[in-house]
Amino acid sequence: MYKAIIILIFCVFYIANAKAVKVPSKFSIISFAINSYDRSWQTNITYAKETSDAIVNSFKSNLKDNYPSVTFSSKQYLNEKVTKSRFIGNETENYNFVFYNGHGNVNFITMWPKGEYVYNKNKKFGGKTYWAMINSCLVFKNGEADQEPWFNGVHSILGYSSLSKYYKKDYKRSCGFLYLKTCHTYTYSYYVERDFATNWIEGKQGIAMAYFNAVNKWIHKDGGFGVEPKIVYRYGYVDGKFFDPWEETFENSIQKPVFKNNEDYDGIGSRWVTLGTPEYK
Repeated sequence: MYKAIIILIFCVFYIANAKAVKVPSKFSIISFAINSYDRSWQTNITYAKETSDAIVNSFKSNLKDNYPSVTFSSKQYLNEKVTKSRFIGNETENYNFVFYNGHGNVNFITMWPKGEYVYNKNKKFGGKTYWAMINSCLVFKNGEADQEPWFNGVHSILGYSSLSKYYKKDYKRSCGFLYLKTCHTYTYSYYVERDFATNWIEGKQGIAMAYFNAVNKWIHKDGGFGVEPKIVYRYGYVDGKFFDPWEETFENSIQKPVFKNNEDYDGIGSRWVTLGTPEYK
């Protein structure tokens, strides 16, 4: 009888907690990355393609391992396919997560064609886009950036207040017979995007901490760079409950646009961490 009561209590507890988890049935990501620009109008970006592959593949594998019922889809654009018309068009609104990797500065990012920019007032993330990440320098620089125009239903956008960093690091060690050989283990800056997805999906961390922890581990501690990762968002009440998007986890995420109209939200928020001594120019 005692054992039966314990089992019953456990089952009730399990069911109650299972109901509290609202895992999305679908997840999709679209990626834009530029390794080399039209007529070299911007300097090449090392590992832009690898960075795009890292975040897409990490989302795919983490969802398969942790939430196999979630339907995953993705699309990736590289170099000459990264254009202003495509980025600001309606296609992105069909994807839950938009990722960009290329050059930028306060309030704008660059496209592949020479002289082509996307400013914050050109692009409003909305539709089915609930999250975005802009891996670019200074787009959300503290004290200068205007994040408000980017929002049209997107929950939060991840990026940098400082310069972003790219690197490959070579860890050498003795190996082989009598340790006479030199072996190499390499680490890369795009481990940030890989681990961000892992932290958010498998680690069940809030989206901001999932990102900050990945940047701290790789760019700051492993790469040795000062950097200032940042998350920007609107906040307020959704369906009668206060929603602070920087804390949003994947498995309990809101599966609809939020705060599209001025009267829908209480304020504009941002959080960042200053790691080491970031560069701003």
